[in-house]
Amino acid sequence: MRDYYQILGVPRTATAEEIKAAYRRLALQYHPDRNPGNPEAEERFKEIAEAYAVLSDPEKRRLYDRYGHAGLQSSGSPVPHFTTLEDVFSYFANFFADDFFGDLFGPSSHRAQATAERGTDLRIRLRVTLEEIARGAEKTLEISRWNVCQRCGGSGSLGGQFSPCPQCQGRGEVQQVSRSLFGHVIQLFTCPSCSGSGVIPRSPCPECGGEGRLRGHATVAIRIPPGAVTGTQLILRGEGNAGRRGAPAGDLIVLIEEAEHPHFRREGADIHASYTLSFPEAVLGTTVEVPTLWGTVPLTVEPGTQPGTVIRLSGQGLPIADTRRRGDHYVHLSVYIPETLTDEELNLIERLQKSPNFYPPDRRAQQPQEKRRDNFWKRVRKARS
Repeated sequence: MRDYYQILGVPRTATAEEIKAAYRRLALQYHPDRNPGNPEAEERFKEIAEAYAVLSDPEKRRLYDRYGHAGLQSSGSPVPHFTTLEDVFSYFANFFADDFFGDLFGPSSHRAQATAERGTDLRIRLRVTLEEIARGAEKTLEISRWNVCQRCGGSGSLGGQFSPCPQCQGRGEVQQVSRSLFGHVIQLFTCPSCSGSGVIPRSPCPECGGEGRLRGHATVAIRIPPGAVTGTQLILRGEGNAGRRGAPAGDLIVLIEEAEHPHFRREGADIHASYTLSFPEAVLGTTVEVPTLWGTVPLTVEPGTQPGTVIRLSGQGLPIADTRRRGDHYVHLSVYIPETLTDEELNLIERLQKSPNFYPPDRRAQQPQEKRRDNFWKRVRKARS
């Protein structure tokens, strides 16, 4: 184990102020906010914190000067062992009122950001059309939420100075002791006064009352991915409610709901739609333009097409997730039967009625000529007279 005086670079005769100044210089040099992702700096930061924890305590320093590391280990006041950065920040929470430690562990520091209770998530429902699902879409949402206070930058303090929270003594959490059949039960809760940060502003911001956030509105852009389905959740990190006093913001969770389409019916990535042919089109065959999600597409109808025929248009459906393929578009054909006819049209239909080709095969031999007028079209003519 290294000598604590060597770690801080001070002689054994150093005063408390000299030890504090040395620690300040080294702690700022190796602070994790200034050395992100540097494991060597992190270990050095924990090492100098341990040295200062001993040498800044008169009793621990006396034992160390007289007996070294062994004297500390056998005493009733052991040396704190900093395994993580959070151990360091938690240990020095009671020094937050000091300007020196405010520089190290202020509201923008690692401790405050890591332990303060984050803002709550927001959940909204967003209705999208099949056309938007097919191509993907950019949506702009107007939401109501807690926003960071611009006057204090979200810290809740005008001067950026903080004091230990009197309710939790800087720990960020409070205990509740209750009795049960099995004895005393201790429960830990996030401190309601500081929201888990362990500190409160010395001079609360008058704009937000020390909250670090204000109720307001925000405009958020969101991308709807092609092929989304009802129930899809899109998560926008950090777009939820701002946390109190610099704590991280929650997320915005957008739940996709598919709006009912007036003409198309969806089955997975496939689309189903109806198209009505005229009687001559069904008999003679034709080419018609049918609407799809991707625009109109020519559809060839063969002569003699029967009502109920389904024609598949390959690749005209919705995008299939995680592939470059699309579903299909199915056209369900029906034939329009007019409800009213002119006399000329009725005569034409009656002439066609004489042909057995206009009857189903199983009825052609059963259709007597003398009853050919006793049918629907004759009733139509009577209704018109």
